[in-house]
Amino acid sequence: MQQLPPDETIRAAMKKSHARLHRQHELVVEFGVMSLKVDDLDALLSQACRVVAEGMQTRFSKVLQPLADSEAYVLTHGVGWDASDIGHATVGGDIASPAGYALSTFRPVLSNHLGMEERFRTPDLLKKYGIERAINVPIRGALGPFGVLEADSSDGEDFVESDLVFLEGIANVISLALERIAAGNETPRPDPYSESMLNASPDCVKILALSGEIEFMNEKGLELMHLPALAEVKGQRWPELWPDESRSLVAQAMGKVTGGETARFEAYFPTAPDEPRWWDVTVAPILGANGQIERVIAVSRDITERHQYEAQLLSLIEAQNSRQSASDLHLEEIHHRVKNSLHLVNTLLLLQANLSPDAAVKLQLETAAGRVVTIASVHERLYHIAEHDTVSAADYLNALLGDLGKALADRKILLETDDFVLPPERMAPLGLVISELITNALKYGKGTVEVAVKHALDHVLLTVKDEGDGFPDSYPKPTGTGLGMRLVNSYSGYGSAAVTIDRLEGKSCIHVRFRL
Repeated sequence: MQQLPPDETIRAAMKKSHARLHRQHELVVEFGVMSLKVDDLDALLSQACRVVAEGMQTRFSKVLQPLADSEAYVLTHGVGWDASDIGHATVGGDIASPAGYALSTFRPVLSNHLGMEERFRTPDLLKKYGIERAINVPIRGALGPFGVLEADSSDGEDFVESDLVFLEGIANVISLALERIAAGNETPRPDPYSESMLNASPDCVKILALSGEIEFMNEKGLELMHLPALAEVKGQRWPELWPDESRSLVAQAMGKVTGGETARFEAYFPTAPDEPRWWDVTVAPILGANGQIERVIAVSRDITERHQYEAQLLSLIEAQNSRQSASDLHLEEIHHRVKNSLHLVNTLLLLQANLSPDAAVKLQLETAAGRVVTIASVHERLYHIAEHDTVSAADYLNALLGDLGKALADRKILLETDDFVLPPERMAPLGLVISELITNALKYGKGTVEVAVKHALDHVLLTVKDEGDGFPDSYPKPTGTGLGMRLVNSYSGYGSAAVTIDRLEGKSCIHVRFRL
C-alpha cells in the first residue's frame, strides 16, 4: 500500500475526524426531532442504540437499567448483542463496575483499555464479546436515575472526548422524552418541539418559520450570541443575520430543508460583541401531524477552538513543507556537487594518464577514471529514483547495467530479470549489491557476464556468472573481510548467510539472496 506523506496523513486524519463529528451532530439533531413524536419507550431506546452505534462507528451499544430487587443492571435494549442476551444478560451495579459507577456518581465513564483497568473490573458480558473499550453515560429519569447508555467496541480506534459529548447528547434527549412520557402526554402537542428540551441543549438552537423568521432561540443560544432576550431577534430572518461571506451557505441549506432534506455546513458568524466565531450548523425540517413541513430547526455548535487549532496545525504543516522544500533543494544541490566532483576527478585522472610515459601507469589511471565515472552514474541514478514511491526493477536494473557496461566493460553484460516493484530505500541497496557482483566478475573473471534476478515472495535471488575459472575454495570467507563482500552481506538482509557459490556450473557462479 502506498504510504502518504506526513502532512497528507495529518490532513486525512483531520478530514476523517471532521466527518465523524459532523455525523454525530446530525444524529443528535435527527434523534431529538424524532423523539418528540415517539411515545413508545421501547422504540425510542432501540432507536437510541442504533443511533449510538452509527455515530460511534461500532457494532455494540446498549441501554442498561437497574434490575428490581437486585444490585445488578440488565441489558434491556441494544444492538450487536445476541438476541438471547437482550432482556436477560446482566452486569454489576456496584461502583467497581463501569456502568454502576456511572449511575452511582452520575458521571460519565470512558475506558479504552478495559483489560488493564485498575478502576473497575471488566463485566463478564463484555469479556464474552471481546470488548476492549467502552463509554458509559448516565440517563436521568423523571424521578431519579433511569439507567446507563453505553457504547462498546472490540476493535478500531480509541474513543475520544467528543464521543463522550455525543453520547451525553443522546442521553439528554432520552431523559427529556422520559419526562414527557411520564407526564402522561400521550397526544401530540400543538407545537412539535419542547422548549424545555431545547433549553437543555448546550448548542445554539433556533426554531424558524418556513420563510426563515426566528420564532424561538434556546437559553444557551441567547447566551452564546450575547443576547439579553429572544425579543432582540424574534421575527428577524435568520439567513439575513449572517455575514456576507457565509450567507450563500445558509441559503443553500435552507433550500435543501424546504425540500425535505437535512443540511449541514460550517461558517463564520461573529457574536454580538464582534467576537470571531465559527459554527458547525445542522438544519432540519420539522414535520407536522399531516407529514408536511411546518417549521425548521437549526442547531449551531461553536467550533471556534477547533477551527483555530486546525488553522495552527495547517500553518505548521505549511511551514514544515517549506522547510522540507528548502531541505530538498539543498540535498539536490549536494547531489549535483558530488556528481560534478566525481567528473572532475575523472578528468584529472585522464589528464594524468595522457601525460604519463609509462604504459602500465597510463592503463591503471584510465581504469581508475572509468570507475569514477561508474560511481558518478550509479550515484545519479540512485538519486533520481528517490523521487518515486516505487520503482520498476526491470527498468532500473537495465539502465544501471547499461551505465556499468559503458563505464567499466568491453565485455558483454546480459541481464535476465523478473519485473517487480520496490521502494527506493530497497532498490538502491539492490543496485549497489548487483554493481559490486558485476564489478567483481569484470575484474576477476572473463567472457560474457550473465546476471539473473528472480523474484521469490519475500526475497530475490541474484545470480552472476562469467566464463572464469571459478572461485577459490576459501571464498567467501565467513567473516567477509573484503569491503565488497561486507557491503553485499550488509545490504542483502541475510548477513553471512546471503552468499553461496555454485561450484558445479563449470563457470564462476555466485548466488545472493536479497531480502525485500
